[in-house]
Amino acid sequence: MRRFKFTLTSLLNVKISLEKQKMLELADQNRIIIMLEQELDALKTRLNDSTDEYNLKMERGGMNAGDIAAYSTGIRALFDRIAGQLEKIRRAVKVKERITNELVALMGERKMLENLKEKQYQEYLEEARREEAKIMDDFMSTKIIGDQEDG
Repeated sequence: MRRFKFTLTSLLNVKISLEKQKMLELADQNRIIIMLEQELDALKTRLNDSTDEYNLKMERGGMNAGDIAAYSTGIRALFDRIAGQLEKIRRAVKVKERITNELVALMGERKMLENLKEKQYQEYLEEARREEAKIMDDFMSTKIIGDQEDG
């Protein structure tokens, strides 16, 4: 009896390889998002510190028009950088969603191929059982005919 060979083994191997690659891409994208969020937190901390410093100096009355303009420009710049950082995070999350969708599709394709492989294996086992039964029937028929001729 020949050995079982899944007819789509190479395709299954490609899908498994692509799935592993997508998992690595997803992990990388998660790291990027974490890094971007950390940078956002740092910008927010700088904004809070600058705002607190500005408010403290305003309370003490030691600010001239130039100082107020400088703080105002700096705070506006931090708001702009925060908005830019939020946009980077939004884009990174979209990329993550795309990768996740691709990964889910690949996992579905792999699962379908694995189910097909299992079905082919069960058919192989059934065929092997039929062949074995046929051989046994042939053997028994030959033995019975040989016993009748001897007797």
